[in-house]
Amino acid sequence: MQTTLVIGTVAGIMAASDDQGRTEFQSQTSITCSEDATPCAAAYAASGEGCCPFADGVCCSNRQTCCPTGTTCQLNGPYLTDCVTDSSSVPAKSVCKPGPQKPLSTSQKNVIVLGDSVSIGYTPVLAKALGDIALVQHSPYDVRDGGAEETAYGLQCLDYFIRGPDGSLLVPDALIFNFGLHDGPLGNATIPGQQGNSSVYADELEQIVLKLKSTYTGLKTKLVFALTSPMLCNPNADGNVVTLNNIAAAIMQQHGVMILDPHTAIIGECGPVPQSSCFGKVGCFCPHCAGEGYTWLSQNVFEPAFRTLLASDAIV
Repeated sequence: MQTTLVIGTVAGIMAASDDQGRTEFQSQTSITCSEDATPCAAAYAASGEGCCPFADGVCCSNRQTCCPTGTTCQLNGPYLTDCVTDSSSVPAKSVCKPGPQKPLSTSQKNVIVLGDSVSIGYTPVLAKALGDIALVQHSPYDVRDGGAEETAYGLQCLDYFIRGPDGSLLVPDALIFNFGLHDGPLGNATIPGQQGNSSVYADELEQIVLKLKSTYTGLKTKLVFALTSPMLCNPNADGNVVTLNNIAAAIMQQHGVMILDPHTAIIGECGPVPQSSCFGKVGCFCPHCAGEGYTWLSQNVFEPAFRTLLASDAIV
């Protein structure tokens, strides 16, 4: 990925568009678009900034999707967009959100958590728990949506998720990543940048793994995959989670990637699916469990694993 800065305009979420729908960024500070991409507003990025995967692309008015040059955005709700001409129509792409925003620490270890909205929930708790030994950041830079979303979006935007605001590759001591929740358990429709179909999960997840391994070969970064947490209140959705977790575990074992299993840990604490509540909260871990649920998950699954990993000889 080339990291030539595209000159061009959103400060935060304010933007101006030309007559082709392109967004011109006067100062885009949270992400550097590659030279074959176009700066666009990204509604769910914390900065409001993002990169469209099309060169000279058309930024759609929903601040979520974008289209190839020469087409027009036809919105079909908040997420689905068709890119139309007089004679054709193709699906739009979702704008890529930025990666972590803080420079890596030079005095502590560094951990990047790349994942969905559940990981957005537990990352602040984990960052506080590991604060004495590591700087922990979430990727992408999203505090209220689905984070890295489905595997198709993750594959499309992976280069941005592992780079800083200036486009430079981030080389943390550990990178924990997760995909699965948005690949069927929340709905099996294909909605770019929100959810995907389970049928493409295995192929796209393996591509993500291979890309990460290729990127970090010879570098200190230890890759860790977190299996998807349960859908405690919904047996059908959790059955899909279990199927995807089995697929993911096989892929990680094949490629030598360490696995953490919050699914088994949570069910061991809360009981078998279905459960209407846990930790005194109705709907806990279906899929979210703010407060005591995320605190328990961080303290009992992620913190012990990372304290061991970051202290081991595997991390220089």
